[in-house]
Amino acid sequence: MKLVEFKEFNNTNEEKKINKKKIVITVIISVVMALILIFLLLYMYNKNFRDWADLHVLMKTVSEGTLSSIDIDSRESSEIYVYDKYIAIVNADRLDIYNSSGKQISSIDVNINNPIFDSNGRYLVIGDKGKQKVYLISGTKIVWNNDIDGSVSRVSVNENGYVSVVCTGSTYKSIVGVYSPSGAQLFRTFIPNNSVVDSTVSSDNKFLSFAEIDSSKTAIESTVKTISIKDASESSKESTINTYSLPINSLVINLRYHGSKNILCMCDDGINILSDGNIQKVVNFEEENKKYGYAGINLANTYYVLEESSEGISNQATDVLLTNSGTKKQNKYRIDGIAKETSSSDDNIAINLGSEVYFINTRGWLIKKYTANQEIRKVIVSDRVAAIVFRDKIEILIL
Repeated sequence: MKLVEFKEFNNTNEEKKINKKKIVITVIISVVMALILIFLLLYMYNKNFRDWADLHVLMKTVSEGTLSSIDIDSRESSEIYVYDKYIAIVNADRLDIYNSSGKQISSIDVNINNPIFDSNGRYLVIGDKGKQKVYLISGTKIVWNNDIDGSVSRVSVNENGYVSVVCTGSTYKSIVGVYSPSGAQLFRTFIPNNSVVDSTVSSDNKFLSFAEIDSSKTAIESTVKTISIKDASESSKESTINTYSLPINSLVINLRYHGSKNILCMCDDGINILSDGNIQKVVNFEEENKKYGYAGINLANTYYVLEESSEGISNQATDVLLTNSGTKKQNKYRIDGIAKETSSSDDNIAINLGSEVYFINTRGWLIKKYTANQEIRKVIVSDRVAAIVFRDKIEILIL
């Protein structure tokens, strides 16, 4: 009887010890989770803390020489472009495609002397400026290639592989053609007297918009037209949906659909949103007391401007202002220094300062900061990777 009582007493002590361990472990886990939650909240809502954490906790700075790279010959005239997760180099009638590790995975014979590019998602379209050839690439293969009537001046592709091509050099001043993802010509529209500077197909593949310029008068007149692709394919129907007449002497530079409704129109004097027959000027480059360096409309549902400020050579800064074209919500990221170029695609924007590059997303958060020991010639981004181009090499950053 006493033996039983002794064992029961010992079991009680063991249970107390086990309970104490559980309590300690629970407290530690709770503290760690609370610290993580505090870190996340501060990171999301406190910019100063986020900037500090990016550099000292998350270690988002990468340096030249630590990434995969591709050697290039500085004596050759190569054209470099980035799309999806690939780097494309066009040189001497050859298109070489590399993966994000810098390994060449495809080499395609092409007939292009002066390549012009556009990309969207997994698609890359290449045109031979001043000639007839157009290629649509997806992944590492040619989806289709066509010889276009007239001389190619601009190419564009939407996220579904629909291509629009602007041509000149025929009996018409400009011709705009639309091609399906399989390469079938859906229709062509002819502009007899004006020059078309850009074209774009909507995200739902229903509409083509193009910008034409009348420079025959003393003042420049820019017009953006939207036509129904379905109706234009049936010649018996009127296909024009909307015509937007921009202010006199406002010169259109490029167009981009944000979704299926809003057309972003960048001009030499600002950025406009064209929708349902209405024009809304959302950025005025000529605004007093503002100095804008660069701007772009190629981000996903977002446009950006770089506003510069300077108080002497040693105190220069750039505010990257990113605005959602639908909600108008604005995010900002501040950089010490003045940009030399920008590149943007989908959710990513690269700000090149010469020997430093800041990669920022549309939320205004730093993705990576890249530092180099020499001058960076060019930076090109896609939605997945960035190519940092030097005189004799390309370093590849996965975003």
